[in-house]
Amino acid sequence: MTSLKDELTTDTSKLLVLGSGSSARKELLDSAGLTPHKVEIPDVDESLKPNESPRHYVSRVASLKATAIACDKRSYLITADTTVSIGKRVLIKTSDEIMAKQYLRLLSGRRHNVFTAFCIKHNDVINLKLVKTVLKMRLLTEKEIGAYIESREWVGCAGAYSIQGKAKCFFPFISGCYSNVVGLPLPSLIRVLRTMKFFKK
Repeated sequence: MTSLKDELTTDTSKLLVLGSGSSARKELLDSAGLTPHKVEIPDVDESLKPNESPRHYVSRVASLKATAIACDKRSYLITADTTVSIGKRVLIKTSDEIMAKQYLRLLSGRRHNVFTAFCIKHNDVINLKLVKTVLKMRLLTEKEIGAYIESREWVGCAGAYSIQGKAKCFFPFISGCYSNVVGLPLPSLIRVLRTMKFFKK
């Protein structure tokens, strides 16, 4: 039987560049047999603009990252941005404990959305895709919130949680792509790479 990694083998893997400093995104690519040859960390302003929707925000930032990184035009550069939204509020990445507690209290017992936009740049053409996942967080006690804040897993994470860590037990309901919540929707990414002729035939 052909494994996923065998199926996705490519003779241009040396041209795969990850434009992200996220270890979670690197691990996701590794798990699919898409280990990047090079990792570049983009230097862009990720500030949320007034009244900006979560869809527009992640799409704009992912695009900014793609244009900020200069690489061989033959390479396949992958950039992405992920955020959490509940109602009209966007819960951007935070390293502030007070804000993180506010985020978790707001999400507790409610459904929310996770949006990831990713770009693949090849031959000076940028292909942008947006993926949405819906989750429901169970009701958290103040003790649970405090313990999670102490874990520091939430630092630098949208919504103040990292689903692949201790927070995995917070979610009884997920509709959509799990890896999208981690930071990169692998099925969509692979589909776009295939249409862009990345894989061997």
